[in-house]
Amino acid sequence: MKLVILLCKSSYRKRNLNNFCKINFFGKYLILSFSFIFYYFGLIISKLKIFKTISIDSIPHIDKRNGFNFWLTGTIHKIPKKFRDRNNNYVNMRSVFHSNDNVFQLYPIIKKETKFIKNKKIIYISSYKLKKPEISSKYWEIYKEKISKNFRLIDDKYFWLNEFNSKYDDQEKFVIYRDFKISLRMLIVKNIFYNFKNNFQLYGNDWKDYFKEAHANVEKKKIIQNLYRGNICLDFGSISGSLSLYPRSIEIIESGGYLLQLRQSDSNKIFGKHEDYFTFTDLNDLTKKLKILKDDFGFYKSQLKSLKEIFQNSKNNIEKQLDSIL
Repeated sequence: MKLVILLCKSSYRKRNLNNFCKINFFGKYLILSFSFIFYYFGLIISKLKIFKTISIDSIPHIDKRNGFNFWLTGTIHKIPKKFRDRNNNYVNMRSVFHSNDNVFQLYPIIKKETKFIKNKKIIYISSYKLKKPEISSKYWEIYKEKISKNFRLIDDKYFWLNEFNSKYDDQEKFVIYRDFKISLRMLIVKNIFYNFKNNFQLYGNDWKDYFKEAHANVEKKKIIQNLYRGNICLDFGSISGSLSLYPRSIEIIESGGYLLQLRQSDSNKIFGKHEDYFTFTDLNDLTKKLKILKDDFGFYKSQLKSLKEIFQNSKNNIEKQLDSIL
């Protein structure tokens, strides 16, 4: 057995780790998580340099001999410049603009029993606030129609190479990319309200400015888990990059929700032969799949079982990565 210390000072970041932050065996590795007031106890143990350490957001900085720094902020674009040159930085998202991201991929660790709901709801929980509308809005108007026919265009590196490469560097393109992802949320949400108004539950304070049906933010994790469990849970991908498994989608799966996700760069790798059941590519595809899930209980039930089976080897997948890094 190899003991690994996980240091996570921020309660928000701990929440993003989902079940990975619990005391877990990953094959030969036992990971002990220290957060909140216990963070400082873990810090003392880490400084002894007896055990390897995973430091969330490099608080504190860990050198390569003693572990790695795991950034939950997205791609390397989100790592502060003074920390970017460290050779043991790992992130939880992959950029569409380059291949410089070292990803430590978390997987769902499912502990809940599957619950099936006949009168299931469509659940979407998110924010809606453009980061740089003064830059991105004019481009959204130009490309909105094109993107609405193929949502995957936003994550196509050739789209950004052909349309923006001569105008902006990667950091500037990322600003536009991020707002495109947020604008896409509005496009999809409007469509769902149009087609499934009585079955759709939208959560997030930002949405209340646009839809009277929207509910306020949900802060308690237990309530979020109960909302997800057994329901059809939408995910439109991270605004930072393109990977299927990141905090929101992992939380949906661990909570026992039926994940229906905008197709990502690695969807086939993650879902394999089930990719088409858990992803969508445009509005028509999404509407068709929501109708099937809503009306065909047998199909919904069998695929929700499959989703759990896909991630039965999550701990082994994490162990292999720890072998490679540590």
